[in-house]
Amino acid sequence: MVAFYALFGWRSFAERERYIAGLRPFIASQRLYERLLTATAPPEVDAAPPFRALCEDVLGARVAYLAAVGPLAPLAGPPLAHPGSNSPPLAEIAAQFTSPETMCTPLDPQRYGGAVWAVPLWSERGLIGVLLLGEKRDGGLYTQEEIEIARASGERLIDTQASAEMARRLMALQRERLAHSQVLDRRARRVLHDDVLPRLHAALLTLNSGQTGEVSVLLTEAHRQIADLLHDMPTVTAPEVARWGLVGALRQVVDEELGRAFDEVTWEVEPEAEREARTIPSLTAEVLFYAAREALRNAARHGRGDDGNRPLRLAFGVAWRAGIEIAIEDDGVGLTGSQPDETSGQGLALHSTMMAVVGGTLAVESAPGAYTRVALTLPRGAW
Repeated sequence: MVAFYALFGWRSFAERERYIAGLRPFIASQRLYERLLTATAPPEVDAAPPFRALCEDVLGARVAYLAAVGPLAPLAGPPLAHPGSNSPPLAEIAAQFTSPETMCTPLDPQRYGGAVWAVPLWSERGLIGVLLLGEKRDGGLYTQEEIEIARASGERLIDTQASAEMARRLMALQRERLAHSQVLDRRARRVLHDDVLPRLHAALLTLNSGQTGEVSVLLTEAHRQIADLLHDMPTVTAPEVARWGLVGALRQVVDEELGRAFDEVTWEVEPEAEREARTIPSLTAEVLFYAAREALRNAARHGRGDDGNRPLRLAFGVAWRAGIEIAIEDDGVGLTGSQPDETSGQGLALHSTMMAVVGGTLAVESAPGAYTRVALTLPRGAW
């Protein structure tokens, strides 16, 4: 009896240690606080260790792929694969899932890199990712409990990656704005102290001496420098949106700034959507305006690619589907055909983060040589 209880206690302790070792990758700190505050730390959260622990220790899968789709895709980063390999195409798989009640669907392993099951990952906003699972190493079948664990873990990994990336981008934006504000403040002080005040002092001295002609020149120059300083200061709100409304301001951008960039521009604006757009708060409307303007500028700048004579048409649509939906589509060379610079890519990434902050989404869809489509959505509950 003593030997039996000793063996039982040893096995219980060994099982507990194995359980804790398998659980540790999921509950270990990602040190996000240090990553955000320390400039030398790796910027992204490494989701590979917990994903590998899920595949090897929990599920026992031979191969597995995890990819974000929908609004979280720009924030969650590239797909994860175990073992390391390229992820199969997921566009057709994602289109099959229309309800959260679907737990999994079978796949052709020859077509999807050895994966035999596709598990949809959902959140309150809809489908956020897809988890592909291959056969188990022991040749068995996945239980319902294992599928539910895989589903919850995949949703958590995607949500963690997207949240960390959003926080990192916002911190970078805040640092950039602080540095920009300091530069403008120091520049304003320098110009006022070194240029404007001496000119005003010289104007006063000249006025006292009776030379009124030189006074006019000095005051005019001082006025110009002060006006330049005020022009360089960042504005709090977008005056175009306050004056013309969201849709009207975007029309102004296309007609005045980008009028010669497109051969044809078509507008499809629902009256209800335009009315509702005027009720959006100013700060939220500003975020939506700048995101749409960035998409318009990218289409004008990169739509023709290297062929300056290529015809380029733009379709701009605003619809109301329980919220504002703005679609900006061009028939240019697509994202892979053109080579947008790094600033343009960072611009879309930044605006997708700002849209997420105000409760909206920014999604980009492109086909090489066919089209590029940017979709901005802002649900009614966001304002």
